[in-house]
Amino acid sequence: MRLDRLTNKFQLALADAQSLALGHDNQFIEPLHLMSAPAESGRGFGLVLY
Repeated sequence: MRLDRLTNKFQLALADAQSLALGHDNQFIEPLHLMSAPAESGRGFGLVLY
């Protein structure tokens, strides 16, 4: 995956999901991490998706 081709907001969401996965001792980023990371970071879904 080429991270430079992703939007800045999606890069932030992906970084938040990675932090969430590592915080729960998971080796992989699952869809649940990606969906819940914006809510836990306080950025909200609408801001991340658009």
